[in-house]
Amino acid sequence: MYEMNNMSINGDQAYIDYKFDPFTVPVLAASIPLIYLLPTMYIVVKIVKKFFQNLWGQKDSTINFHVFSVIVLHLTLVGFKSVPSLQPYSFQAVLYLLTDYTTIRIPATGLITSWCASQQPNHGLKILFLLSVYFNYTAMLFPALLSVLRLIPIYYPFKVDEICARIVRRSTPLILLYPFLFCFPLIPALGDCRQLLGTYQFGGIYFYWTGAWLNIKQAESLILNSVFWCSFCTIANVILYKKLKKMRTKRESVKLQRSELSLTLITFSMFPAYFTNFAFLFGFLISAESAAYLIALRPYGSDVEFVCVAWIFYLTHPIFRKKRVFPVDGTRTQVTF
Repeated sequence: MYEMNNMSINGDQAYIDYKFDPFTVPVLAASIPLIYLLPTMYIVVKIVKKFFQNLWGQKDSTINFHVFSVIVLHLTLVGFKSVPSLQPYSFQAVLYLLTDYTTIRIPATGLITSWCASQQPNHGLKILFLLSVYFNYTAMLFPALLSVLRLIPIYYPFKVDEICARIVRRSTPLILLYPFLFCFPLIPALGDCRQLLGTYQFGGIYFYWTGAWLNIKQAESLILNSVFWCSFCTIANVILYKKLKKMRTKRESVKLQRSELSLTLITFSMFPAYFTNFAFLFGFLISAESAAYLIALRPYGSDVEFVCVAWIFYLTHPIFRKKRVFPVDGTRTQVTF
């Protein structure tokens, strides 16, 4: 049985009496990411603002609107249900980060140990674990969708909007439902809290579960999905790179070249989450004790993805360049920098 620890702390008086110590390594590890996550959240707000300006105003020709919507949904999923084309990419990353904090970083600090130990195993604790697993799956799928959308203008240049709109409209609900194919065995399970192994301080815990249908584990399906979707994205981007390399011999505007470079960098910045997730899951299957340390590193993969996607998109894509107006022979000319 693949478990980092099969002993629940729920009802254990020693854990109920535990006093939180703010001066520990897990607390430091949970605090440091706020230095770069909070500024990134500000950038995400600016990206979302630009998206709505592009949605309700004049569309910018330097970006495929549907690619833009997928990037936004990856960064900011739930809060924008009124705009169907926004459903893919930005909120998903925010939710992924929040679930990483609530299920990995914060429990490891001991902040909620006493509260968790005073609970009986219940569905609420299971849902916290389930959300982390759910957004693990969606985090794999949105980069694959983005890779497919970037191929459409290459193969169907005259039907880009029609095909991209159809793909986004149909794939988004499928992506949101896809994780349930693997998570449904957890429906009858009850969540509990367990002590982290290794050199973690007493009181450093994590969420887990007992009583799933057929006692099916999530690690095997997650690792197979990681390998499959990472391979899919790699193949799609190799094909795209070869096609773009051939097209560079043709005349292309500088803005479009910058746009393609920006989207290429964004796509590659999504890969660290695959690697850290795969490393954790592989370690979990090989050694439960090593998984206790790898689980602390896994959130940094999603951090890298979230931060790099937001900042690279904002700093390199022409759509965010400021436009200045210069008078030329009595006329007004817009120049983009």
